[in-house]
Amino acid sequence: MSAPSPKYLCPHCQKASRLPEPIPREGKFQLTCAHCSEKVILNFTDYRFEILQVVSREPSVSDAAQSFQPFKIPTPSISKSNSLKEKLEPKSKPFWERKVVFEREPEERKFKPKPLKQRITSGKAKQSTPSFWKITFAFTSICLFLMILGFSYFVAGVLSTKKEVPLYLESLSKNIPTKILDRNGQMVSEIFQKRTSTLRLQDYPEDMISILLNIEDQKFFFHGGIDYSAILRAFFKNIVNLSYKQGASTITQQLARIILDDRRKSLNRKWREAQLAFALESVLTKEQILEMYMNHVYLGHGAFGFGEGIKFYFQKNPMELSKEEMVLLASLPSAPNKYSPLKNPEDSYTRVRAILQMFRNRGIYPNLDREKFVSFYHNLSTRSPNETVFGSRQDIAPYVTEHVRGILSSLEGDKNIYESGGYTVETTLDRGAQELIGPIVREYLTKSRKSGKIQKKRIRVKPESSLDLAFRQRMEEVSILNELVWNTDSLESEKDTSAVQAAIVGIQPNTGQVLFLHGGEEFNSQNQFNRATQMRRQTGSSIKAVLYASAIDAGVIQSGTRILDAPLYYRGGGGKEWAPENLGGSFDGEISLRTALVKSKNTAAVQVAERLGSAGIERYFTKYFFPNDSEKKNRYRGDLSLALGTLEISPLEMASAFTGFVNQGTVKRPYLIQRIKNAKGVVLYEVGGTDEFKLKLPPERQVIRPDTAEVMVSLLRDSGRASGVRNGGYVGDLIGKTGTTNDYKDAWFVGARPDLALAVWVGYDNPKFGMGPSGLGGAVAAPLWGEIVSSIDKKNIIPKIQFSQPVYAKPYKICSLTGKQAGANCPVANELYLSDYPPEGICTEDHKATHSENKDLMKGLY
Repeated sequence: MSAPSPKYLCPHCQKASRLPEPIPREGKFQLTCAHCSEKVILNFTDYRFEILQVVSREPSVSDAAQSFQPFKIPTPSISKSNSLKEKLEPKSKPFWERKVVFEREPEERKFKPKPLKQRITSGKAKQSTPSFWKITFAFTSICLFLMILGFSYFVAGVLSTKKEVPLYLESLSKNIPTKILDRNGQMVSEIFQKRTSTLRLQDYPEDMISILLNIEDQKFFFHGGIDYSAILRAFFKNIVNLSYKQGASTITQQLARIILDDRRKSLNRKWREAQLAFALESVLTKEQILEMYMNHVYLGHGAFGFGEGIKFYFQKNPMELSKEEMVLLASLPSAPNKYSPLKNPEDSYTRVRAILQMFRNRGIYPNLDREKFVSFYHNLSTRSPNETVFGSRQDIAPYVTEHVRGILSSLEGDKNIYESGGYTVETTLDRGAQELIGPIVREYLTKSRKSGKIQKKRIRVKPESSLDLAFRQRMEEVSILNELVWNTDSLESEKDTSAVQAAIVGIQPNTGQVLFLHGGEEFNSQNQFNRATQMRRQTGSSIKAVLYASAIDAGVIQSGTRILDAPLYYRGGGGKEWAPENLGGSFDGEISLRTALVKSKNTAAVQVAERLGSAGIERYFTKYFFPNDSEKKNRYRGDLSLALGTLEISPLEMASAFTGFVNQGTVKRPYLIQRIKNAKGVVLYEVGGTDEFKLKLPPERQVIRPDTAEVMVSLLRDSGRASGVRNGGYVGDLIGKTGTTNDYKDAWFVGARPDLALAVWVGYDNPKFGMGPSGLGGAVAAPLWGEIVSSIDKKNIIPKIQFSQPVYAKPYKICSLTGKQAGANCPVANELYLSDYPPEGICTEDHKATHSENKDLMKGLY
């Protein structure tokens, strides 16, 4: 088609004038002649025009009112060449555009011109200061130059970014999993990058889109990617409040932020975000932008996009949603973690109420029911705050996966680990051992319940005891349940508050590396509390190994020391009385330290604690568990009941403590993660000075002397063999100690070999319940320990290391009746002693003549 003539002849003055450029394709336009200033109305069709009406030179007011009507000058339609852009020419505004309501400016805020007198006075004043105009002109010129320069740079960036939009959009469809590898590079688990919605815009309800736009971006269909009025409004509001109170990001900017995957609060990020927003607006239609945003915005708990959010929070299809449910979902994009109705229901409800108030101010959605919101929060309160869209996902180390997820989140700060993905996490786990633990624990606990070995016995009726309150507080801290409902009237209502659980953690003694870890019975959305690392419980007699080691190291007792096992009675200040009792209530008279440890005599342990003294106990327990002063202040109690295991220690801490016995008295801080790399191969985390489990321990500490460690290995070998591990099928060598707390609430067995230190805890989360008379450490925990280690040995998963001969401790033949060095007429026992603490002299008694007499005397005492 030939180009139309750019000139037209004025019917008033008959002079030629050039038409404005670009020439419109069609429509009616009023044109003023450049020569005579007279007006005509032109009608354009296919870039050609004809004079439709000649406006008279001096039209009357009445004629103008009847004949003249203003014409709307449409923006010329420009075809977009990009293949991603669809040509959409709707005959009417989209339904969501029609439903978006704008707030009107109050009348008093509208611009009012100054009175004429005031303007004249102001003008005269300015004329009297010509230097002011020069400064103003110079300043304005500089600012204008800088603005033009910055605008040119910005536009160049937009054009460059526009070419990269297809690549950006392609990245949205990628789903790179985070890989968790064991010590040999084998896959242990995966954390998927995200679960993204794939719905089309028409699949969402009309009200869903309307509500979202009214909350996030009122002017979405009218701006070019940035809402300048919203920016100014947010700027002034933040200035007035002297803090960040309001943002101004449009939906296009939010989509740009998702694509750029950059959460840093910097001008450079904002600049790039704005450039990409303009580029997206130039390539995509508004409908495409909105659809991509709704399918990729993060709504918390691993749900990306409203399609996944709807399924996660309400288990519905989009078209089944109520308007109240739509409002709750639309409240999440601005801060999904803060406003999560599962994690922070109070903050979420505050946000919803603010939205409802905003809707009332605009006169939209007046019939939203607040009672429905209360019902939502009540229903959601029964779900775990740690629940995610991957709640049903199975892996061989789910408790490890959750631990890794927490570490990644702490490393990346505001950056969402699901969005970024692609991490490689190298761990110290042994996959072969780890995949055995879950099935073994599950089968063992099921079998123990069915056989009656483990019974659920209620201990206390009143829930107001300090132990119950501490339990409730602890469970709130780790967010295992959103709310614990305590019913004091019905035992049946309490039977389902928890199942019997088991915590397992195995450590390599010479490195501190965690070889396997299991935090409970079966991992699911309601059972994600990692009892192996996050739980602290009373240890019972298993702590006696640490107590005896401390006393031997201090030189107050030796392996051949004799102790009188008899009733003890203590009266403290304030009328408090205490009489420690042995399990079963029996007393054996004078016995050896080895026998006291094997039989787990409480009376003997209390006497050992007395000999060590409060200062000695504090010194050694500080080295073992509380090198950090604040941790010690919060957790340590220096009374004699400590000798019976009343301190609360985690299974990880107990397993770590036992590594010192088979590692020459040195304890390495436990760790599980060796290295973390992001998708680009950049190392984000590497083992070293990081206290991974927040134990507040140094990387390495010497808790006892090497010769003390060898003495304890000798004593704990007998204790381990007599513990009950044989009932689990284990037949090898080991050291170990059982532990049982009052009312059979906790059953422990902590054992070790040179290649492995393993702690096993069994019990109920709720301290109102015990496991019944059979719930002993030797009957419940030790067999499980034996079953785990025997299964590992059968498959030769962990290279087995034999106990070495003593190097630092010295062997002595002692009198088994006096503990002194054996004489000619003494029954002989072999014991190890510290190099500087030998036996107390040589026994000179003739035990062949006096043994029967002493035996009859001891029988008469009890």
